[in-house]
Amino acid sequence: MIKTLKIARSLLVNVGIIAIGGYGISAGGDPTLIATLALAVLGGYNGLELSDYAALLQAYQEVQNDGQ
Repeated sequence: MIKTLKIARSLLVNVGIIAIGGYGISAGGDPTLIATLALAVLGGYNGLELSDYAALLQAYQEVQNDGQ
């Protein structure tokens, strides 16, 4: 259940960042600046999500090994 919620949150945040970046460009903002910032934020956020997911998998494996 928690995995499903994390995926839903990640999708929502990613779509939100892309939508805000697209709106900023369509409203006349500097495409180079907005695209660079949006990609940096997406990369940072998804990097944190990946490390959080890796820690969750490691904890799950440790719990499984303790039960044996």
